[in-house]
Amino acid sequence: MKKLALAVAVPLALFGAATFYTSTQVESTARDAVDQANVKLHEMSAGGGADVSLKLLSFDRGLLSSAARYQIDVEIPDDEGGTRQYSVLLQDRLEHGPFPVSRLARGQLMPVAAQSHFELERTPLTEKLFDAASGEIPLVGDVTIGYGRQYGDLRSAAFNVQDEEGTVRVSSGTINFEAAKDATAVRMDGELPEVDINLQHSVTGKPVRMSLRGFSLSADKQEDANGLALGPSAVTLKRMEIQTGDEPAVVIQNASVEEALSQGSGGLDQTLAYRVGQVEAQGQTFSNLALAFSLRNLDEGSLKALLDSYKELLESGSDQQDAIANMTDAQQQKLQAQAVQLLQHKPTLALDEFGFETAHGTARLSVVLDLRGPSEDAFTPDAMITSMLASLKAEAGIDKGLVRDVVSLIAQRQQQGGQVDPVALKQETDATTDLFSGMALNAGWSRLEGDRLVSSLHYADDQVTFNGREMSVQEFMSFAFGSVQGSGLLGNR
Repeated sequence: MKKLALAVAVPLALFGAATFYTSTQVESTARDAVDQANVKLHEMSAGGGADVSLKLLSFDRGLLSSAARYQIDVEIPDDEGGTRQYSVLLQDRLEHGPFPVSRLARGQLMPVAAQSHFELERTPLTEKLFDAASGEIPLVGDVTIGYGRQYGDLRSAAFNVQDEEGTVRVSSGTINFEAAKDATAVRMDGELPEVDINLQHSVTGKPVRMSLRGFSLSADKQEDANGLALGPSAVTLKRMEIQTGDEPAVVIQNASVEEALSQGSGGLDQTLAYRVGQVEAQGQTFSNLALAFSLRNLDEGSLKALLDSYKELLESGSDQQDAIANMTDAQQQKLQAQAVQLLQHKPTLALDEFGFETAHGTARLSVVLDLRGPSEDAFTPDAMITSMLASLKAEAGIDKGLVRDVVSLIAQRQQQGGQVDPVALKQETDATTDLFSGMALNAGWSRLEGDRLVSSLHYADDQVTFNGREMSVQEFMSFAFGSVQGSGLLGNR
């Protein structure tokens, strides 16, 4: 019995000692976490127009758990040049490690520093959220504070708001996250399944219905040695419907915004792409809509110096607008010098893709600009811009069938409210399509390949190749001005 008692007592004593030691460290851990959060929030808000900060209001330490209260302050500029401040409060119950009771109850035996259970506190500002949540707490979260990382989830309740202006229904949402102890690496993903909005249009008085399905976000970021966040992030939406009155709904499917910063062979590469799988409007279907940009071959050191100087500029005034409006000559010269230094590395700016498809054709445009440092003898803005352009390559193509679809849609919108005559609509659509195609071909801006209008423009070493025709820059400018003037776009003189 003595051996059995000893076998039980020793682990309990060790557990108690470890728990007591952890309880003495939890407050400092919480305060360090607040300090680190404020550093990251400050970095994120620079240039964004809003200032967000976190405060630890109180900390009551116990043996097995402690209670803390936090305040999140948000300052947003208003239209009158001032700022509006909003504050929300969070209550937190911190279970002490190394074996918090809630984790043991779930069979999680890995030792951790603490387990946090926080929730939004009811205040006059959040009163409507609590009412809309029908007795649920609007925002709760669980965070496991490990010895080298933190991970957990943030959950919102379902909301149902009703007033004289209409109704808003939002399903419950979740964000899962994981971060390194020093927040140099962060992974997260979240989902909001459903949002339904039914309101009255402020001008026409017609009912407006909007529904969103499958809203999600994700990020996988890791800081490099210069503090730049490498990795991808994305926001996606599976489906959105917008309907005004009795008009047919506009349906958008599989929309996304994707961003990534990566280390390429010639430096940093930044990409940003907006994509929509399909849009249905006025009986027409548009698919594979894309707008994608990239900035490649960025020198990391020059980029970091430019970003740091820009942040310093924004922090030099009472607010960001004041800082930019009162920029000194020294600040402007410093930014210009660092921008030139970035150009010396010969970055590439590209519109990688712009286009869409209809049932009868596609349209695509791409533009690639290879940049370089400006020439020392470029004293005018035009000469400086010209000297910074090392080369340009642009490719464009559009099917005549797509032009016809777009013209038909515009014509239907113009006849909205009246009876659409199919025969007259077809005649107008065909005539406008032929006029557009004829102007593009006659002016020399496009050539016809089958039923597709295509154009290409290449520039390098002061030489232009436009649709296979070689000419000097001066000759191209004369051609461009003459063709535009001949088409009547500049008016008659």
